[in-house]
Amino acid sequence: SRGAPAVAVVAPILGLFGLVTAAWKPPPAPQQSLPAGAPNVLLVTLDTARADRFGAYGNATVDTRHFDQLARGGARFAAATAVAPVTGPSHTSMMSGQGPWDHGVLLNGIPIPENQSLIAELLHDHGYRTGAFVSAYVLEGKLGFSRGFETYDDDFSILPGQSRLLGPAIYAMLRRHADPDEVLERRGGDTVDGALEWLESTEGPWFLWVHLFDPHGPYAPPPPYDTRYYQGDPTDPAHRSMENVTGVAAYLKKSIAGITDVTYILAQYDGEISYTDAQLGRLLAGVPANTLTLVIGDHGESLGEHGVWFNHGDDVYETSVHVPAAIHWPGKIRENTVVTSVFEGTDVTPTLLDLIGVPVPPKMTGRSARAAIDTGDLGLRKIGRSMCFDRAANQEARQKGEATRPTFRMASLRTSELRYTRRERGGSEQLFLLETDTLGITDRLQEIGSTLDGAESLEPLRKDATAMFEGDATNRSMEAELSEADKQRLEALGYLDGSQ
Repeated sequence: SRGAPAVAVVAPILGLFGLVTAAWKPPPAPQQSLPAGAPNVLLVTLDTARADRFGAYGNATVDTRHFDQLARGGARFAAATAVAPVTGPSHTSMMSGQGPWDHGVLLNGIPIPENQSLIAELLHDHGYRTGAFVSAYVLEGKLGFSRGFETYDDDFSILPGQSRLLGPAIYAMLRRHADPDEVLERRGGDTVDGALEWLESTEGPWFLWVHLFDPHGPYAPPPPYDTRYYQGDPTDPAHRSMENVTGVAAYLKKSIAGITDVTYILAQYDGEISYTDAQLGRLLAGVPANTLTLVIGDHGESLGEHGVWFNHGDDVYETSVHVPAAIHWPGKIRENTVVTSVFEGTDVTPTLLDLIGVPVPPKMTGRSARAAIDTGDLGLRKIGRSMCFDRAANQEARQKGEATRPTFRMASLRTSELRYTRRERGGSEQLFLLETDTLGITDRLQEIGSTLDGAESLEPLRKDATAMFEGDATNRSMEAELSEADKQRLEALGYLDGSQ
C-alpha cells in the first residue's frame, strides 16, 4: 500500500509523457524519386484572415504589402473559399485534398484519420525534406498534422526549445493538464524565427509549412501595430458603438472589457493582420528563388456582419469563409494573373502536387488549379463548398436519442458571382449576389426566386447543399473522441460551447 501513492503520481506523468512522444514520429524513408527540376515548396496558412482586409482584394487602409507583392508576382485567387470556418477541419482539408464531408474532421481536436494521405507524406515519399512550424494548440502534431514531417515544431513553451527536453516536457504537460487554458498560441515572429533557422540548415528541395495564428482573437497586436489604425481613447464614455455589440464569445470578454468604441477592436484586428503580413515578409525574404509558394487563409472572421461579433465557426457567410490566397513561382506562373474561378480549400494539395509533377492520388476530391492559373479563367470549378458543424442547436436532440448522428449547422455554395447558404434545421436559405454586395450582407433569395428562371437556378444549389448534409461525415460521433482537457482548451478558444 505504501507504493500506491508513488504509482498514482508516476503513472499520470508517464501517461502525459506518452502524449509528448506520440506527438511526432519520423516519417519512413522515401520510396519514390524526386520529380525532374523539383522546386522547393512553401505553404503559409494565415489563421482567421478575411480577404477584404488585404490590399490585393481592394483594401486601401490595412498594410498587407508582402502578401500583395506576392500576389502581383504570381496568381491571386479572387474567389478562394474555406471549406470550414474552423482551423482544424480547414487545415485537414487543405493538407488532404478532401472536405470535412469526406474525412469526417468536423471540429478542432479531432484526429486526422489514418487513411488520409497528407501532402507532407506524399512529398517526403518523393524525396523532399519536410518541416512545419505551427502557432496554435489546435494544430498539435498528436492530432495527425505532423505526419510526413521530419521536423514538426508545435512548441508553445515560454522558453523556445524547452518542450523538447524530458524534464520541462513533463512539467509543461502537468501544467497544461492542470490548467488547460495556458499557452494556447505563440506569436508569428517566434514561429517564423524557427522556420528561418530550419531553412538555413536544410538543403532542398524541401517542403515547408508555416502557420501564423495572430489574427485569431483576442486581438492584441504588438507595438507599433496596436496603435497603427486607431487614435484616441477606446474607453471614452462618449463612445456608444459597443452598445450594439451582442453575443460576444466568453473567451473574448476579458480582452474587450471597458471598451466603448467598437472601431478600436476592429483596428486591433487590422493591426494583427498587418503584423502577420510583416512576418510573412520576413519569411519570404529568406526563401530561395526556385520556390513554389502558396499563401492562403484558413478561414475568415465575422466582425459584426449578420449579427456575429468577433467570431467564426458557427456560420459560413462570406466574411467567415472568403479568404486571401495567392500562388507564386518565378518563371513558371505569370505575374498579375487573377484566377476568377472558385478555389476551394481542398484544391491546395492537388494544385501543389500537380505543379511540381507528383501524381495526385485519385481519392482526393479537390482539384488542381493548374489550368486555371495558366489561363486565369473559369477552368477550375464553378462551385466551392463550405460547411460548419452544429455545436449546440442539435445537442439536446442527440442527448435524448432523437438524433443519432452529428448534424451540420449550415452549408454554403459559392460561385464567382454568388453565395448560397442553407441551414440543416428548418431548411432556411439565403442568396447573396457578390458582384455588388462583396461581403454578402443582403439576402436576395426571395427576389431571385420569385422569377421562373431564378427559381430553376436555385434547385441545383438546394440539391448540392442537402447532399453535403447527408455525407459520410455525418455517420461519425466526433465529440466522444475529445478528452476533457482538450475540450476545455478548445472552449477557451471559443471553438466549443461550454455546455458540451
